[in-house]
Amino acid sequence: MEVPSATGLSAALAAHPLFAGCSALERARLLAGTQVRHVPAGQLLTQAGAQATHYGWIVQGQATLCTPTPQALCSGAACGHEALAGGPPAQVRYLADLRADNAVSALHIERAALQTLLAGHAPLRSQALLALAQRLGALAAAPQTPAQTPAQPPQPNPPPGLPRRTWLGWGATLVLPLLAWWLASSAALPAHSAVYLGLFCMTALLWLFNLVDEFIPPLIAVVAMLFIELVPAQVALHGFYSRAFLLLLGVYGLSALMVSSGLAYRLMLWVLLRLPDRPAWHRFALTAFGFVLSIVMPSSNARMSLLLPLHQEMDANLGAPAHSPEATALMVAPFTGATLFAPLLLTAKSSNLAAFSMLPPQVRQEFEGAAWLVGAAVVALGLLLWHLGTMRRAWLPAVPAPLPQARLQAQLHTLGPLRRGEWAAALGFTLFVLGSLWPQSHQSQAAWLAGLLLGALLVLGLLDKPAFQSKIDWPMIFFLLSLDGLTQALGYLGLDKLLLAQLGTGLQWMDGSLGWFTALALLVTVLLRLVLPLTAGMVLAATLLLPLGIELGIHPWIVVFLTSLFSDIWFLPHQNSTYQQALGAGLRQRGDLALFMRYQWGLNAVRVLLAYASIPYWQWLGLDA
Repeated sequence: MEVPSATGLSAALAAHPLFAGCSALERARLLAGTQVRHVPAGQLLTQAGAQATHYGWIVQGQATLCTPTPQALCSGAACGHEALAGGPPAQVRYLADLRADNAVSALHIERAALQTLLAGHAPLRSQALLALAQRLGALAAAPQTPAQTPAQPPQPNPPPGLPRRTWLGWGATLVLPLLAWWLASSAALPAHSAVYLGLFCMTALLWLFNLVDEFIPPLIAVVAMLFIELVPAQVALHGFYSRAFLLLLGVYGLSALMVSSGLAYRLMLWVLLRLPDRPAWHRFALTAFGFVLSIVMPSSNARMSLLLPLHQEMDANLGAPAHSPEATALMVAPFTGATLFAPLLLTAKSSNLAAFSMLPPQVRQEFEGAAWLVGAAVVALGLLLWHLGTMRRAWLPAVPAPLPQARLQAQLHTLGPLRRGEWAAALGFTLFVLGSLWPQSHQSQAAWLAGLLLGALLVLGLLDKPAFQSKIDWPMIFFLLSLDGLTQALGYLGLDKLLLAQLGTGLQWMDGSLGWFTALALLVTVLLRLVLPLTAGMVLAATLLLPLGIELGIHPWIVVFLTSLFSDIWFLPHQNSTYQQALGAGLRQRGDLALFMRYQWGLNAVRVLLAYASIPYWQWLGLDA
């Protein structure tokens, strides 16, 4: 049998009995993890006890499976069935040696690519393991020699105790909210305000110690407020009443279709084949796509959900080593594309829209549309240059490996012409982007357009019930909407006005000083963000600082912009839900978390420096009064 070229690998996969029923998209994905391996005579293709990393079959040559009854495997015989077994990678190991009798060429498919396929084709695992059991029957049935001793049953390990941080966190969560309620009551606050502060303290501690998943604490607080009738349902469930609910559902549904139809995969292959074959260009493509999405999509989580499939496919094709600077930089690119431009555009952040509604009417009229970006021009230019410079000159491999152009072409050829689902995904995405840019064309809002597109996908069967259940990030949706209710309750109970009265005392000496007010905005916003997620932290900071800034003679738009810019400063994982998305998408397995966080700390410092660098520009624009 002739060793297949890159273009023949797809046909070889389609002809193999185990993969004959796979779709063109699934074969194209497998092709990204398939390679031809040449093994000299006497060397091992698989080693008993070694981690099972590949499954494949012999293309040329002959090998011997070293069981008590040796078995000769010739051209076309499969090997490495163990790689299709479930369980953690470190626990999945080969059961027998496979030694080359002469020069052997074999196709090897990486286990990671196989596990992605098995997620949608569970019977394939059973078929492979059944074949393995039949082949190794002689090993299982072999008589025990006197030198062998019966294996002792493994002794169960005692269950590990909870870490000290967890014990401390739960202890603080049980005690400190009661203490906060008692202190608030002792300070003669209204009873409902004291209860809210206790719930707020509980929520912040659950986040701070990472005791439960991120979406659970605000959901508990909302349910508790409803149970004791602390606020009306319209306040506690404000997020579920709002247009954000349909917007998030529509975006996640469209994202799921782009992935399942293969459109995102095809777009990634097309981009890789046409951009210059250099690491900086690979990263720039992801960041630029995030900027385009920021124009019309007011959720960094929704933008990240669209960028992650592109990153995952690009990462699989580039093949950077795990935890290397190259792999980390490739994850930084979509994260930056989803988050870097959030404070620079009015429509790029839901909290921007919330804070924009607090501005005086004449200021709202002045800063609609592109005027927001004009006011943020210094910060926008500085952030973009800093990021592109870092991606261009840092974290580059010593010897950049060229992309496998022949394999990429073969993958694109395997996909064939655009299919019905891809056309629908492309049309839906185009309609959503254009409809968000020009809402006057349909006399409606982007959220209602997203809901209409979601309904169309469901009615046409392009997004079925299992996909609707599994492809939409329901925990993230509940987190964002529950957080909105928690923030609305703060204003309903009047606690924002109470905090403002306490904060404003003794700050009159700051009258009109942009430098000192920038420092105050930094301090207040960063402190709030230590315990509050991004949306709540920015909205609360704007709620507190906007009246104070107007009283001190600071332009209202500058106040809102500073809170938006500084709310993107974060230090701990619980402070950024988009970072949580990146972790869930494989950042911990693929990237270097320490290197990622050093980049983030540098970006935090750059944001502060650019805020001060903007002061002369704002004065030139006449925004200093």
